[in-house]
Amino acid sequence: MQWRLHKLVWNLSGGRLGRRVSGMPVLELVTIGHRSGQERGILIWYVSTARGPAVIGSNAGASYDPAWVKNLRAHPGARIRRDGTWSDVRARFAAGAEFEEIWQKAVEAADDYAGYAAVTDRPIPVVVLEPA
Repeated sequence: MQWRLHKLVWNLSGGRLGRRVSGMPVLELVTIGHRSGQERGILIWYVSTARGPAVIGSNAGASYDPAWVKNLRAHPGARIRRDGTWSDVRARFAAGAEFEEIWQKAVEAADDYAGYAAVTDRPIPVVVLEPA
């Protein structure tokens, strides 16, 4: 319910209100559906990096990736809205040291991520949204 209310405030303000939830920054991510080909939008926490915001595909510890991850694997081009401004981005899945650095920042910002990793047997993807 909290995210529905948040999305309403976000949309009414053009993405200028509700830029943080539980201490973490939020962006709107619009992907192209991997099966439907239709635009799909979500609000999601992100971690700031030098190359762009990074989003975590935890799916609250579920055994499968969230739909937006599947969408970005099929169509890496996307749009984001931060601070009321839209930009085109290209998704890149982090690996190695970059993954570890971003993952650590995410866990420090919201320890929920550590709990999600503990209850799933899949690797949780970290996706850097670089300017297109």
